[in-house]
Amino acid sequence: MLVSVVGLVGALLSQPDEADQSQSAPAATPSAIQEPAEPGSVVDASVAELGWSPEPITTDARDYGVAAAIAGSTYDTTLATRNQFRDNLATWHTLDPRYDLDADQQNALEGKLDELNRRVVVPASTWDTQAESNIAVTAAVDGDVLVDYDHLSPQPGSLDDLIADGYHLVTTDILATYTGRGDVSYEERYTVSVQVNCGSSTPAANSGQVPADCKLIRFFPETRK
Repeated sequence: MLVSVVGLVGALLSQPDEADQSQSAPAATPSAIQEPAEPGSVVDASVAELGWSPEPITTDARDYGVAAAIAGSTYDTTLATRNQFRDNLATWHTLDPRYDLDADQQNALEGKLDELNRRVVVPASTWDTQAESNIAVTAAVDGDVLVDYDHLSPQPGSLDDLIADGYHLVTTDILATYTGRGDVSYEERYTVSVQVNCGSSTPAANSGQVPADCKLIRFFPETRK
């Protein structure tokens, strides 16, 4: 799998406009020290009962990125609604620490969640059609996993600052298997790219996550093909 990330790198390297940030954000309140999560820990294992993939608790960008790519295409129309599925994926996202102001962080997050709704989760009309056949979708990695400089980068060193700040680009081919009422069964293959932050993330409440753990910044729907 060879993925050119000229467009992706441009998006990744676009920094917040400091001129628009007229005041400093309030100092963060130190959180209570938490022990690292056990290997294999997840934020909420019970979401599997709704046909979703649980969010892992990990500092490994590759593992987290792959899990996010799989989660974006794993659902069961008989167990939850499209909005519930979308809202669960939203909890994987973190505020972007590149923005200094709380309001700017929130605005950026809302933009990513709007993109999630419009361009990542299947359209409502498609979901409704799938629901008529009781479709369940299970996603799995189908090929190589690319992390950071594994991609075809336009310039050597272009990702160094992002990597130093805990930002990583992960791309993988996905095989989605659809099953439904009767003998409905088919497959779809496509590529998914995500950006994650490991080191300055906003942990999910009451989850066992800490800021050093990885969280999702965004999906890149433009890589899906």
